[in-house]
Amino acid sequence: MVRVALLLLAGCLAASSATAQTRSLSGSVSSYAPATEPPAPAWETRIGAGLANPGGREGGLLNLGAEVLSPRLIPLQDRIAAAFIPRFNLGTSLNVNGTRYAYAGATWTFDVTRDVFVEASLGAAVNDGKTGFVIPENRLNVGCNAGTREAAALGVRLSDRWSLVTTLEHFSTAGCGDRAGSSPRGPANIGARLGYTF
Repeated sequence: MVRVALLLLAGCLAASSATAQTRSLSGSVSSYAPATEPPAPAWETRIGAGLANPGGREGGLLNLGAEVLSPRLIPLQDRIAAAFIPRFNLGTSLNVNGTRYAYAGATWTFDVTRDVFVEASLGAAVNDGKTGFVIPENRLNVGCNAGTREAAALGVRLSDRWSLVTTLEHFSTAGCGDRAGSSPRGPANIGARLGYTF
């Protein structure tokens, strides 16, 4: 799992470097150049793929993901202040042969530079995973079909509209009952998504 994460991180940084080389800046301009006007509200859609729950049950299976993000409710020019204004998200994580879930919540984005950003997301989620006393050996015991989804992401803006985002997300089963001595656990997926702003 760590090796996969490092490979995705290296890919993002390489893309960032390539993007930076295509955007020439004068010597007096820093790598982060805030806009002179507040950014216009914009929607974003993302779609991508990755690996489901590396190292655990359902591990290594193809996982597809997609989400839509709203504009910030209050567009701000200052990147520090803007990081505290969330965007709302609605998305899904589809394991081809395992636990699938849908979620809705909020995403906070911080622009590290003009081209690189990091994100944190938190929201409510529902899944179609296995629960109960009998769980197949190759499936996760998620304990219950409702919970929360937490995610962290590192993104690179490839242009004004396109971005590449690596994401580590987890379906939390905290609060689910521990039946028959088993320990409910939700999947933790890693992947990359291509984003388009419109």
